[in-house]
Amino acid sequence: MKIFRRFAAILCAAGLTFSSSTISASAEERTCPSGLTFDKVDTFIEKMSESYGTNSASLSAVVFCGDETLSACFLGETDRENHIPADENSVYEWGSISKTMIWVSAMQLWEQGRLDLDADIRNYLPDDFFQKLSYDDPITMTDLMNHTGGWCETTYSIAATDENNIPTLEEALRMTEPAQTYRPGETAAYSNWGASLAAYIVERISGMDYCEYVHKNILEPLGMEHTAVSSSHNDNEWVKEQRSKLKSYKFNVLTQEYESLGSRMSYITLYPSGSVTGTIGDLAKYAQAFVDDNTPLFKNKETQDKLFSGSVFYGGTDIPSHSYGFAAAEYAVRTFGHNGATVSCISYMLFDMESKTGVVALTNEPEGNYVYNELPAWIFGKLSPDKYSDGNNEPCMLDGYYLLSRSNASGLLKFYSYLTAVSAENLEGISRIGDDLYQLSGGETAMLIGGKTYSDGSMGLSLGTSELISEKMYTLKLCALTAFFMTAAASVFILLIKIKMKRANKLQHYTGIGIITAGQASKIISVAAVVVLTSFAAREETYGLPKAVGASAGIVQTVCMAVCVLAAVVSVYVLLAKKPAKLNRLRYIFNIAGNALTVFVIAYFEMYKFWGC
Repeated sequence: MKIFRRFAAILCAAGLTFSSSTISASAEERTCPSGLTFDKVDTFIEKMSESYGTNSASLSAVVFCGDETLSACFLGETDRENHIPADENSVYEWGSISKTMIWVSAMQLWEQGRLDLDADIRNYLPDDFFQKLSYDDPITMTDLMNHTGGWCETTYSIAATDENNIPTLEEALRMTEPAQTYRPGETAAYSNWGASLAAYIVERISGMDYCEYVHKNILEPLGMEHTAVSSSHNDNEWVKEQRSKLKSYKFNVLTQEYESLGSRMSYITLYPSGSVTGTIGDLAKYAQAFVDDNTPLFKNKETQDKLFSGSVFYGGTDIPSHSYGFAAAEYAVRTFGHNGATVSCISYMLFDMESKTGVVALTNEPEGNYVYNELPAWIFGKLSPDKYSDGNNEPCMLDGYYLLSRSNASGLLKFYSYLTAVSAENLEGISRIGDDLYQLSGGETAMLIGGKTYSDGSMGLSLGTSELISEKMYTLKLCALTAFFMTAAASVFILLIKIKMKRANKLQHYTGIGIITAGQASKIISVAAVVVLTSFAAREETYGLPKAVGASAGIVQTVCMAVCVLAAVVSVYVLLAKKPAKLNRLRYIFNIAGNALTVFVIAYFEMYKFWGC
């Protein structure tokens, strides 16, 4: 993490050079919102640049105030093997910052009276578009902006490995439609699919390809000549060539060295949600447009004001956690922006509408989360623990386990959400500071959290675009999942013993031995299918499961479940009709229990459900 610590020091110094009167206490001592002066930045940056060297990944960043660039730095190398340093021509993937262009597009259409943010989006889509809705409630564009459309995480891959096999946006949406597991408007679950659906609606209303729309209505007005939007980058050949030169790196804490991850090229089929790629200079232009009272992005100042007026709030307060697609975060000042992450890069954009101060950063170190966690406080200051307190602070007594709303809540990978549950013990440090308003203190700054009560009476915590939902039966379900794996392990030993005894001609034949043995093999195969799914799901480059893998695993689990049911039925029949001896009776009872458990786990965790996730 050396690169980010050095960069933080530079940004700290860069804050000392801010020159706008809107963020200054006086002409002699100009400060950023954090209170840092900036009169000696040139000397400090020169010193830090000398000590930084080139033996690291790269990071490009700009600190600005209004339309003035206060500091621009280019550190490290975008290709260490060929010693290519980061500079103003280096391009990076912006990841989820791409989504903000969807929301800007939607607000432009709203401003023109062509899009109703609160109308059911079915009005803008083909009649047969949705296939997996669970609720009849209307879904609005505001829901898509707030990530409250109700969709869980997509199961299948949203990336292509071949540039020539990239589907249209409509085709990609239809192929990867996830299950709707939450009531629309109730639960925030960050959704790449939902955001890309909003981009498709932009296409439907405007009559233009989304990529073409963004170029005409965002990039061209802002003079962003070094930015590509499409998944293949073919809409900007210069960017495409520059991107081919970029490699990403991971810092190995054991060897204290950077390891090359290669170019990691992937073509995101839901491209509006994460494919924008460009220079730090263009990202700065984009961010500066949001703090410009005469921004070229909108015709009326009222549209810009609405965009940053807040659309989701903490508890019953007027403190926004989200604002029409932009994350809102409380520091010493209120900020808006968005982060981004791909398998190759991390991006960061944050700005204060009052002081017009902002910072953007891009790096080719995809695991360098220092940008997310500590950078804001250097520029925007820390949130005072008492700023929003009602004076009756008290520890928040949480218990049990919580599932993250942004997860595979349905389908083949449902089990995975239970493996990543959050224990109440890991939420220590949360205190109540108001009605349904909580605060997590510690680290670089305090963080606000909203309390929630869902329509079914369950409780949760709101983290902006994701929520932690209480799971009362978590321990029992996790025990069942654990027993599922243990039963398969036991089946391995039983089959090995049977094989050894058969070779020694000592295997005792009993009624139903064939189907019971098949059931034991099925348990092993079922767990093997889960392991295969997990290994594919962990491959970041594919952004999900390949269709063939998911279909194969689902069919295998269906067959395994059928065999286990049959094995259990045979055992029940033998117990009732044959009345075996006591020792054999135990064998059949354990067989029934093991098969019933396997069937329950496959069914409950939807390991068979390859078509509806």
